[in-house]
Amino acid sequence: MLGILPVLLALLAPGLPARADGTWTIDDNNAPNSIIDFNTVPVAPGAPDEPPLHYCREFWQELRPDQRHAVRRAVRALESLDSHIGQLQLGRELPSASPNATAPDAAVLESWRDGNATRLTTVLLESDAARLFSGSAAAAVAVSRACGSSRLTHDAGLAATARPLVSVLLEYFKRPAVVSLIARTLLSSCASVGVSCELVVNVDNPHEASAWAAEVAAGSVVPVFSSNVHESRGYNRAARAARGRYLVVWQDDQIPPNSGRWLVDMLALFSARPDLGILGLNKYRLCRQRESNNRWGPTPWEPDPLTAEVAGGGGSTRGGVRWSFAMLVDFAPMAVRARLWREVGGLEEGWTRRGDCGIAGDWELCARAWVAGWQVGYMHIDGRVDDASAPGGTHTPTSAEACWGRQGHIGRECLRVRYANDGFFTDLCERVWLLNSLAFTLARPELCPYNTTTTKFGNCSAPDAGALRAAAALMQGPELRPLPGLRR
Repeated sequence: MLGILPVLLALLAPGLPARADGTWTIDDNNAPNSIIDFNTVPVAPGAPDEPPLHYCREFWQELRPDQRHAVRRAVRALESLDSHIGQLQLGRELPSASPNATAPDAAVLESWRDGNATRLTTVLLESDAARLFSGSAAAAVAVSRACGSSRLTHDAGLAATARPLVSVLLEYFKRPAVVSLIARTLLSSCASVGVSCELVVNVDNPHEASAWAAEVAAGSVVPVFSSNVHESRGYNRAARAARGRYLVVWQDDQIPPNSGRWLVDMLALFSARPDLGILGLNKYRLCRQRESNNRWGPTPWEPDPLTAEVAGGGGSTRGGVRWSFAMLVDFAPMAVRARLWREVGGLEEGWTRRGDCGIAGDWELCARAWVAGWQVGYMHIDGRVDDASAPGGTHTPTSAEACWGRQGHIGRECLRVRYANDGFFTDLCERVWLLNSLAFTLARPELCPYNTTTTKFGNCSAPDAGALRAAAALMQGPELRPLPGLRR
């Protein structure tokens, strides 16, 4: 049984992202293309494969689904590479995709561009589309580039020129003492570790618009002006303006750490664990219905060695980053891949009225991420402090009952109706336990977070044969389903 464990660990933790070797990878999840059969992927009405232009429609109809996918990937890669090469020719240095990593030079970019151009031509000449142009490769390529450039995809190997790597989303409402403090501390924290950041602020009180407008002079503050739309809508509005590959949800009653080491750890973790979509930085649950309260603070597991091996390093402690798979994590801070935010549609806006807090919106986003095939985790960060000038808006006497009482009840009931009736959370408890059991070792046996007075579920013993079979079944597809043999 022990011989199987390393194989399963490799499956659960794909490890280092593949380096670009001439095949330009535009998917920032770095998932191997070979695991997907694109011949079986249905084409949804209104998808890019059915464009409004007649000649584009005719062109796409001559391609199989896998060929359409290959053409779109190549076209978007070519557009991105042309942009990067043009920037270098103008003397604008490309930023690296992670701390301490080196951006490719023009020769490398040109070789990647040549590889994608050859690949595009080959796919087109092998397809039925070639007959539309009397076998002319140049004509087929020209049409494919005109019809396949509907949108650009995030690069996997590079951050787009002048594009921040991290976008911090701040919901701001009537806390004038923190305006300059948060902006200054956050940008200083990013600069201390060489991470390009922007602060996208939903300014929810229009009377203070000028205070945030003054911060724009720093160059990395992007204000979005609203009028008490509040958390769910405010964060969604900020996310639509954000340009970073990773989004960090922040609140205006929290002051960022002076050191940006937490950013390095966060980026190392996302890089080492390509299926990780959400990383809580505040509080978390291992099993919602079997725990009496949230958890916080450093996790009990040994550092993840995968995070010490990726570009830029990682780990405030030696040997990697300490973290844990989690069932649900709380606002805020909370880091989310921008790709995931777009895929699942951001925060649920239908559970709250304008001006209401977003209680349970964080948990609902986590649930949707699990359903979509992503993973959720938690990492403790040091140095974050509460703003001492005034209590948080959800903790004042006038708003606490409306937020934690009425809105909390609405959120819990919506979660129960949407997910819990079919045993969803029970199955999710088991999945998180399995991932933690296979991925980590305990720093000390007595620190086991399972089978305690606070978490009446699971244990930290070596996975049994049933768990190993369940792990193998888990890897057969991305969809969430019950894990047999793990009822504990």
